[in-house]
Amino acid sequence: MGNRRIIYLLEPFQFPAGGVATIYRHVEILNSHGMPAVVALSKRPSRDFYDTTAPLLIHGAKFRMEARTGDIFVIPEGFPDHVKALMGTPAKRLMFCQNQYNLPFSTNAQASVDEFNVHGIIASSEAVRNFFKDVYRIPDLPILPYAIDPVRFRPAARKERRVAFMPRKLPHEAAFIASVFKRRYPRHVRVPWIAIQNVSVSQAAAMMAESDVFLSLSHRESFGLPPLEAMACGCLVAGYHGDGGREYMNETNGWWAETGNWKAATEGLAAALDLLEAGGPELDLRRQEMISTVKRYSPARLESALIAFWKKELETQ
Repeated sequence: MGNRRIIYLLEPFQFPAGGVATIYRHVEILNSHGMPAVVALSKRPSRDFYDTTAPLLIHGAKFRMEARTGDIFVIPEGFPDHVKALMGTPAKRLMFCQNQYNLPFSTNAQASVDEFNVHGIIASSEAVRNFFKDVYRIPDLPILPYAIDPVRFRPAARKERRVAFMPRKLPHEAAFIASVFKRRYPRHVRVPWIAIQNVSVSQAAAMMAESDVFLSLSHRESFGLPPLEAMACGCLVAGYHGDGGREYMNETNGWWAETGNWKAATEGLAAALDLLEAGGPELDLRRQEMISTVKRYSPARLESALIAFWKKELETQ
């Protein structure tokens, strides 16, 4: 492996995002295995939403000058200018695609996957891998799967009868659904709604852990972490699958709707709250299915896939 470095490029976003948390976690895991990985940022974030221990490389918008022979830059799919800046350097460029909807397509509809100007692509989910198979006829991209930390995401000792939701991607939709729900289901009009926004990952986990129900506002996702995190926190989940969520969503672990189908979303929320009131075997079955779903996305599975991938990559010239 020599002195090769793994450099995950990011920007210091002023809002929390699951994809960013995933990148920090990759770097933490790699360092725990003695692999030289860093998160490269133009400046230090004004706020740490992630409570991360990942080493940072603050480059002052001069990351190109950091590139040297043997380096491997891992670049999110929405960073075409960063890719362009690294072209002509001796560093290898890999795209870590966490959302196919953010890909920077060229104007050439006949272009191959080479239009992204990278040496390889890593997928984060089945939806991403299937996208590249369907559109670019790449048969089998490597997947570095998402993982749910059971220490951080777990039910609180005491829960409240309330609906938690994350409005960042669909704020108007969130307000619309809340208003319609209260009018369609007056029996639940006194159930509080709590917005989770602009808080750290730990704070978001605590808010979900203390809530009985979570409204999924997934939209144009390759996976969609919040509904799965909510399941891990013991919430019954209803709402949008966002496309990529169908990898783990089924008819027994939640009440799922197409994005924009507010009627189905409100019906799912009502069904979840009604089931909490009724209790019984169906509630037990749904809770068990949620637990089984979450277990498929264990930290051990991610760690195994991540280390295997990077051991192979670092041994490749």
